[in-house]
Amino acid sequence: MNANLSGAGRPNRGLPPRDPQAYVIEIGETQAGLVSRRGEERFFTFIAASPVFHAIEGHRFATPDAAERAARQLASLRRRPNQIPS
Repeated sequence: MNANLSGAGRPNRGLPPRDPQAYVIEIGETQAGLVSRRGEERFFTFIAASPVFHAIEGHRFATPDAAERAARQLASLRRRPNQIPS
């Protein structure tokens, strides 16, 4: 069997490489950060745009929506510091 290898050393199964993807994550009027992935990557990596969101800097998410949910949860904890998440 002759399989082409992608840049990550995995067979690409004859599929064309995906383009890189990036999405801005905003919480209200605040730019929390962005998520991006290269064509061969499976997960999106979060890059914080504000110190408020540094806690999730570098975290990897399956979808941009999952990253947005994490940023929203972090922002809500910052607004209510006396509440402990369940």
